[in-house]
Amino acid sequence: MFKGFYTLSSGMLTQQHRLDTVSNNITNVSTPGFKKDTLISTTFREELTSRTGNVDKSNVKALHVTSTIQVPDEVVTDFQQGSFDMTGDPFHFAIAGTGFFQIDTEDGPRYTRNGAFTLDEEGYLCLEPIGRVRGENGDILLKTDEFTVDQTGAITLENGSVAGRIQFVDFQDYNQLIKNGEGVFLNANNANVLPAKANLRWKELERSNVVSMDEITDMMSSQRALQSESQILKIYDQIIQKAVNDIGKI
Repeated sequence: MFKGFYTLSSGMLTQQHRLDTVSNNITNVSTPGFKKDTLISTTFREELTSRTGNVDKSNVKALHVTSTIQVPDEVVTDFQQGSFDMTGDPFHFAIAGTGFFQIDTEDGPRYTRNGAFTLDEEGYLCLEPIGRVRGENGDILLKTDEFTVDQTGAITLENGSVAGRIQFVDFQDYNQLIKNGEGVFLNANNANVLPAKANLRWKELERSNVVSMDEITDMMSSQRALQSESQILKIYDQIIQKAVNDIGKI
């Protein structure tokens, strides 16, 4: 019976982690370029259950493997591309294909699929409040919304001059990417960076790849599991209390 306490309490903690992950996905369903997370759980302390005779212990028969504890293993990010929305805003960009925008910050480069850019106080293209958008030759100075952009990311001003070209990057291994904010990633290995082969879509934004109905279904499932485990845990506690009281009477 005491194993049941471990099983139920660990299950409740895992379901709580799953609810936190699902809640974060739902919160960012409207965040451009956001990539959903999924919690992967695993078992801990697996034990082999065997059967032996009451007297003759030589004939051991393995029955099955049981696990006492369920624990969160890792959070996996789904990098599947979201759909596109036409916004008409000249400072909105989306990447069609694989790749990320590079944003320069005080703590080094960050990477995102969120192309909801604007201009900072000095007129540079930026992603608030993260940092400036990286161009192939450095920061991109615009100071105006009168410009055009082609599929390669080249930004041409009204006078015909090229203000810069937005830089796209991709990665050999997406497992090296660590979420560093909502929709923003930190690359854990500098050697992991590759040039991206993608087209830029101007005046559009990539939607989050979170499907609200799927997340609500997962949330309801986790809540039911959490409630069931909590109720059974209370029953276990009542049984133990009754056993202790009965022993005290003896």
